[in-house]
Amino acid sequence: MAGSSPSPPGDGSRGPDGDPSGLTPPKLREIALTALIGGGVTALFTLLVEGMRALGTGLTLLVSAVIGLAVAVLLTLGHFSRFLRRLLEPVKRVVTRRRAPATAGTGSPDRPPSRRRQRLERAVLRLSAGYVGVLLGAAVVMVPWGAVKGGTWLSHRIQPPDCERPLELRVITAPENVLALRESVALFIRSRLVDGCAPYAISVGVAPSIGELAYALGDNWYRDDVRQEGGEPFRRLYGPRADAWIATSTGEADLVSDEMRAGGATLRIGPPVASDRLVIGMISGRAEDIRERLPLERPGSHSLRDLWTAIRSESGMSVSYPQPELSTAGLAAVSDLLLLDGAADGVVDREQRGIIAESVSSLLCQFKTAAQGTGGENLARSLAVVVPFHSLTDYNNGRFNDPRCPEGASSGRNKLREFSSPGLSRLDYPFVTIDWPKERSGERAAGLDLLRGWLTTHPLFGDGAGGRPETGAAVRGLKDLRDAQNEFFDLLPRVDAEIALDVSGSMAAPPRSLLVRLREAFPDVKPVITPRDDLTLSSFSRVGGKTRVKELQPSVSREEFDELTKSVIGATGRGSDAPVSDMIMNLNGRAGSPGRALVVVTDGGVFDNERPGESVGRTLARAPHVTDLYVLALGDNGCDRSPPRRGKYRACIETGTDMQQALRHLISSMRGEALR
Repeated sequence: MAGSSPSPPGDGSRGPDGDPSGLTPPKLREIALTALIGGGVTALFTLLVEGMRALGTGLTLLVSAVIGLAVAVLLTLGHFSRFLRRLLEPVKRVVTRRRAPATAGTGSPDRPPSRRRQRLERAVLRLSAGYVGVLLGAAVVMVPWGAVKGGTWLSHRIQPPDCERPLELRVITAPENVLALRESVALFIRSRLVDGCAPYAISVGVAPSIGELAYALGDNWYRDDVRQEGGEPFRRLYGPRADAWIATSTGEADLVSDEMRAGGATLRIGPPVASDRLVIGMISGRAEDIRERLPLERPGSHSLRDLWTAIRSESGMSVSYPQPELSTAGLAAVSDLLLLDGAADGVVDREQRGIIAESVSSLLCQFKTAAQGTGGENLARSLAVVVPFHSLTDYNNGRFNDPRCPEGASSGRNKLREFSSPGLSRLDYPFVTIDWPKERSGERAAGLDLLRGWLTTHPLFGDGAGGRPETGAAVRGLKDLRDAQNEFFDLLPRVDAEIALDVSGSMAAPPRSLLVRLREAFPDVKPVITPRDDLTLSSFSRVGGKTRVKELQPSVSREEFDELTKSVIGATGRGSDAPVSDMIMNLNGRAGSPGRALVVVTDGGVFDNERPGESVGRTLARAPHVTDLYVLALGDNGCDRSPPRRGKYRACIETGTDMQQALRHLISSMRGEALR
């Protein structure tokens, strides 16, 4: 095509490749356009790779302009320009091709190209040159940037840099959210690295229950005074002081804020950092049976009443959830279920079952452990669980925040399948900033603001756990949760029991006194005690050859439970193991009609000292005012030493390493027995 038409006026003479010689006005316009493209691309890539922050705005624009001009000169002048034009000649011919004139073949000259075709030809060449400019501009920025980054990474590997001490922050949340929050926090810290150094060190911890959290926040994060040991010169804390809290719902945050006493921390309830919903989960095989019993509706649109009827009334399954006294997810589940007319008896039915858990994580861990044990298949088929959807997903993927839980993902019929409903709560997980009095810090506030912004744009559970449109459930507010608390406590059977504490020398033996462990765990029973419960405390041991039973604390309920705890703290080990039968008959004489349960707290040695001809079973038969016997065996082998459980002897519970959970399990077992 070159030389086939006269040169436009002002274009000047052309070289052998059709390239105008000299800096003609069209050439200057082409240089300017290409420089603009190259410089703009350079600035864009500099911004994308965060070079703007390193160079500064002014220097970034200057560097971009220089690079753009250099690319323009390279593309429009000299040998490379001619090479590029030859390379783009096929493109030019395709675009500017026109139909041959009618006089073709007669020797007549071709019709000169129209101005529109000339403009199209120049536009194609400029766009093609601009495309090459984009590639070169990207290379000019990315190659040096990659070299610098690679060199920095290699130097940090060879000799790690000396980093300043990072700002330490602590965030707490419910146990079932800990894994997701830790992973998200790790990504946040990685995104804030500067020359390989992290400006923040953020730890993630487990939040206490609603009551304990409200007390701690209102008392500068100190533990309840009742937990103090004797003459300790310091007050104990609930671990490292929290800077932020990912609440399970806005209702939970409002409830804790409402229960806090004045003068403590200030809570600033921020935006949600996740979205989830409660679902009812059960193993796959059982889920197929339930679906056949449900009305033909779109999945997720069944009413909670239809689900409850199919699961409880028609299939006879038990519905379990975390203890609402300790878990907000469990409290939200109770709030939903109590709205069903006639469902109250089924709501507390879980107390009769073997799985009693203080959190969603513990519930699912126990479910999997029990399902894999002897008779586990029958348990799994008879039980449904109410948990957040992301926790059910974690269960199926084998993700547990507890090393004691069975490893490995669930598969086949052992997977949990979910049933969602508009009647089950939505959970919104607000970011709550905790401001401690007289401890304001601009650096700390800035770090928490950055973390909150990151979590807001990177939700904890991703898209898979977000509430589906068909669920449409609301977040339970402050009034909903408080009403559920009160009604649930009213529904629970009353516990009326005498606690007999073994204070023999073996209970206080080193290296780890069982009495000390009991003192530390006992305050954690308070959240599961109701205002209608009635507990008394006595101690027993053998001193001077005689069994001595001493009353330590008269009748207490939830309001006076701290006094009972103080009596446990004040107990000291002395004497030897006393026969259980002697203690039973002593307390039987004190108990009045119609009688009450007896809880023996021991390391098991008391079962080895029965008098000849005596036994726990015979003694219980002669003690009409002792209705039931429960044993809490401290240590690992206490229940192995106890006699067979029959008659009034209901249960022996070993504490293992988790004494708090064993104590709560004991109280729940007693409530379950009262339902029968």
